[in-house]
Amino acid sequence: MSGGEAVDLARQVSLTAQHPNMRKICSQNLLLLGVLLIPLQFLPLITRAELPLAQAAANGRAFLTNLLDRQLDLLPEFQGSKTFWLYHDNYLAAKVLGKTNPEISAKIMAAIRRESAEQDSKAKILFNESEQSLPFRQYQLTDVRWLTNGMIRTEITTTNAMDDWTNYADLLFLACIAETNAASAQADWNAAMILWDGHGFMDAAARAQKRYATYKLGLAAVAARHLRLESKLPPNLLKQLLSLQSTTGGWITDYDATGEKIGVPNVETTCLCILGIEARAGVR
Repeated sequence: MSGGEAVDLARQVSLTAQHPNMRKICSQNLLLLGVLLIPLQFLPLITRAELPLAQAAANGRAFLTNLLDRQLDLLPEFQGSKTFWLYHDNYLAAKVLGKTNPEISAKIMAAIRRESAEQDSKAKILFNESEQSLPFRQYQLTDVRWLTNGMIRTEITTTNAMDDWTNYADLLFLACIAETNAASAQADWNAAMILWDGHGFMDAAARAQKRYATYKLGLAAVAARHLRLESKLPPNLLKQLLSLQSTTGGWITDYDATGEKIGVPNVETTCLCILGIEARAGVR
């Protein structure tokens, strides 16, 4: 029942109570009204709690749509970049914009198909579209074509197995989602959580670069939702994730142990952070 319908019922109860022969019906209606008004009473509280997440996601999507190159129907890697990545950037952008900006999403997907043959990608694991999720294979960055002032690039999946993937938090989270065996998925989750050091995921890449990758926070939230382990996420992970959103709406690529932002907001990081906060908010 909507708020308006509840008000109508209250009006009917008031009129009924004035009739001496209708007191029993009035009592029953008052009980029904009380039950129906309880969810309406708490609805503003729920809305206020979720508003920061919804606003962050909306700002992130605005960042993405503002980056769209109207001639190519593709997004550059970041503001001012002349490199356009089909996978994962533009594939992720098309997926993230699918519900809120379906026309733009369709244009991006058409541009991807125009520029390159259909290919598998680890990003497709997030949407159950990967043809062969596991075992993970090595990836190769390749040029698709040169532009007058820039280039279109993509990441392709090779046939060579990746032996050290358990050293990387992002691949562990993707494995959590791709695994059909519950025990294996849980083991991958546990391995990823061991890498959390209170600030971020200190995996092989973070140790080598001496910085944390923001997008892995988003992937952690997506994996937690998939495994129904939201309560097992580090308590400050969401706060850390939200703090790394820039004033442009996009998410900064990296940060250090003090929380200082490193890098610029880019497409891939922003997409994965939007998916993460919406997973945390329960949005499907």
